[in-house]
Amino acid sequence: MLNNLDKLAINLEENINNYLNVFNDLLDNISNLSSSKINDVLWKLRSDLELLIIEFKFALEKEDKTERWQSSFKEELKGTSSKQKAITMLERYRKSNQETQTIFKKKPEQSFRYFWKLKETISSILSAFPEQKIEWSNGELKKVSEDVFEI
Repeated sequence: MLNNLDKLAINLEENINNYLNVFNDLLDNISNLSSSKINDVLWKLRSDLELLIIEFKFALEKEDKTERWQSSFKEELKGTSSKQKAITMLERYRKSNQETQTIFKKKPEQSFRYFWKLKETISSILSAFPEQKIEWSNGELKKVSEDVFEI
């Protein structure tokens, strides 16, 4: 019979797999996606990671307070609105599912830190993938669709 912590661990494993698949799929296809689509995926992933972090805190019996390593990371984290720099920053977090599951089982605290840092990094680079592109033209702001192209 599984107790609640065992169920939580199984749920965490499944969520880790799912979110990592989404993240790695995004990285694999990022050059083929519009900024708007990337923005959508990143916002959804960020919110999913927020929930995952709450589950981690419960499983690890962590208090809901900012730890020193979190403060240091946020102070050093530099966001960007450059698409190329943002992609480079995201690539640093690429891991295989197998590697992540091994870390989760052996060192859950390290896994918690990885996903927390990924969430914060995503937050810091969202402006590199605007939902809609805006240009200043003839004294007016105009929305530009990325899906329209000339042949």
